[in-house]
Amino acid sequence: MVFQDPYSSLNPRMTLAKIVGEPLTTHKIAEGGEKERLVVEVMEQVGLPRHFLDRYPHELSGGQRQRVAIARAIVLKPKLVVTDEPVSALDVSVQAQILNLMRELQRNLELAYLFISHDLTVVKYMSEKIAVMYLGRIIEEGPSEEVFQHPKHPYTKSLLSSVPIPDPSLKMKRIILKGDVPSPINIPTGCPFHPRCYMAQEICGKEVPHLEKVAPLHHSSCHFSRDV
Repeated sequence: MVFQDPYSSLNPRMTLAKIVGEPLTTHKIAEGGEKERLVVEVMEQVGLPRHFLDRYPHELSGGQRQRVAIARAIVLKPKLVVTDEPVSALDVSVQAQILNLMRELQRNLELAYLFISHDLTVVKYMSEKIAVMYLGRIIEEGPSEEVFQHPKHPYTKSLLSSVPIPDPSLKMKRIILKGDVPSPINIPTGCPFHPRCYMAQEICGKEVPHLEKVAPLHHSSCHFSRDV
C-alpha cells in the first residue's frame, strides 16, 4: 500500500535500505546479499540510485519519499497495489512525475492499482474503471471514459461540473449542492444523497436505489439515472 502522506508514512529512524527491505524480512523472502540486490533493483525502478540506500527520510524531498513508499509497496512483486491519495500532498509538478512513474511501473510490472483519490483529473488520467462513492457506498461505476462523458448519477454529475476548465473562453454550468454532507454515523434513509440532490423525489427518501445497468459495464444507484 502507498499512503497519502510521504512525511509520516516512513520511519524516520530507519535508512531507506531498511525501509524498503523490511517487507522482505517480515515475509521471510530474502536476507543478506539477496535482500540487498532486490532492494537496489526496486529502488532503481522508482528512479532512486544505489547511493540513496544509506539516507534517512528527512534527507529527501516529498516526491523522493513517495518514490521510497512505492518501492516498499512493490518490492514483494504484488499483483495489486492500494494507493490512498498518493499525490495529494505533493506539488503539482511532482505529482505529474509520480503519476507517470506509477503508470510506467504498471506497464512494466503488470500491476493493478486500487487508486483512491478526490482529484477527478488525476482519476481520469490513472484509471480504466471508476467507482464513485458517497457516504461509504458505491453510487456509480463504469469505464473511465464512459463515466466522465455520460455520468448517470446526480452526485457524479455535480462533481464533474466542479472540475476547472483550462480554457477561459469556455463556460460550464456548475451544479451547486445544497446543505452539508450528512454524518456517516447517521446516514439518511433511502438514497443517502437525497437531502442534497437537485433531482430528489419522494421515493428517494424512502427506498435505497440499487446499482443498475445503464450502459454496458456502466452502473448507477439512482431511481432516475435514465434522466440524469
